[in-house]
Amino acid sequence: MHTQYVTFSNLILSMEWHKPMPIILVGGSPGTGKTRVAKILGSKMSVEVIALGQLADDSGCISREDKIRKTGVINEDCLVDALVELTSDKSKSFIIEGHYIDLVPSSAVQWVFILRTHPDTLKQRLSERDYSTEKVNENVEAEVFGVCQMDALDSFGEAKVHEVDTSELSAPETVEKIEALMKEKPDPTRIDWMTLLEEEGRLDEFVSD
Repeated sequence: MHTQYVTFSNLILSMEWHKPMPIILVGGSPGTGKTRVAKILGSKMSVEVIALGQLADDSGCISREDKIRKTGVINEDCLVDALVELTSDKSKSFIIEGHYIDLVPSSAVQWVFILRTHPDTLKQRLSERDYSTEKVNENVEAEVFGVCQMDALDSFGEAKVHEVDTSELSAPETVEKIEALMKEKPDPTRIDWMTLLEEEGRLDEFVSD
């Protein structure tokens, strides 16, 4: 029986030699599973995985520290320059994961996967990370509004952006879902937590005034 690795090797090898190698983006709110999913996918494809946070750090693009949120503030112009340099070699294939995937040059990108997680589940995951209440609420609200989704759609267009609901999926199961999307190439579907929560009468639980 052929393994998934063979499937993805064939995916890479079947592309015409003169075309650029694919760059795959994995994005989403904190807690949706993008880092683990990208690592598994990269291992199965034998493709280098670039974490945007690490790239920003290595490229000197952390402008200051946000002490309240306990995170670095990224100089986006600096990170764009680093990404342009990274993706300039069209013979190389990468998986790029992180919160700022919309900064990747769109011409270099073939696939965009935005991982989505139901706000109830996301709130639980982030709380287990010992995030402050403010940080948990901020990230859950961003997921309700679909901030990562909208940024990706603005940067890459409807056709390239696929959303995957990871609420009840493990990281390996999410990778299997991504594999199927890449193989079957269905029309992208959209996840809309806001409408769902409105219909349930629960939107006020997740969105501040």
